Amino acid sequence: MASPPPEPRAAPPADLVELGVLRGAYGVKGWSRVQPHSSQAAVLRTCRQWWMLGEAPRPVQVAAVRRQGSMLVAKLQACETPEQADRLRGVRVGVSRAEFPPAGEGEVYWIDLIGARVVSRSGAELGAVSDVLSSGAQDLLEVRSGERALLVPLVERHVDEIDLQRRVVRVDWEADW
Repeated sequence: MASPPPEPRAAPPADLVELGVLRGAYGVKGWSRVQPHSSQAAVLRTCRQWWMLGEAPRPVQVAAVRRQGSMLVAKLQACETPEQADRLRGVRVGVSRAEFPPAGEGEVYWIDLIGARVVSRSGAELGAVSDVLSSGAQDLLEVRSGERALLVPLVERHVDEIDLQRRVVRVDWEADW
C-alpha cells in the first residue's frame, strides 16, 4: 500500500521578523523557554502562530505563552514532553510583521526603523538605521553610512522625531560625536 502524499507546507510570509530563540525545556509538560531578542516581546505574547526559522521556515501554533523573568515560556502545539522541547533548543522563531498588534502611543517597533534615513538638526544626512541595539540602560540606533557606524541613544533627549511615513528619524546628533 502506498503512503499518502505529504501535506503541502504553508509558504512563509515575506515579512517574517525574527523575534527570539528557543532555549530548551521548561518543566515536564513540553513547555519551551524563549529568549526574546528585545524588550518588545509583547508580539510573541500576543501572536498565536510563530514561524520556526531556518532553511525551510515552518509554522507552529502557540497554545499558551507567559513571561518568566527576562524570558518567556511557551507551550507549542504538538510539543508534549521535555525531550521534544529540548530538541527545539537553538531554533529561531519569528512572526509575520502583519500580525504585530498596533504600537502603543509614542512607541514604534524596532523593525520599522530599519532602513530609515537619519538626519541631524543641522540637516546633515547621517546614514540609515541598520539595527537597534540594547545597552541595558537604553536602546541605541545603529546608524551606518558606508563603513562608518554611529550609535545614537534612542531617547527623547536625542531623538526629535520619528516619521515612519517618510522613513526619517530626526536627531540631535552629529556625525563627529
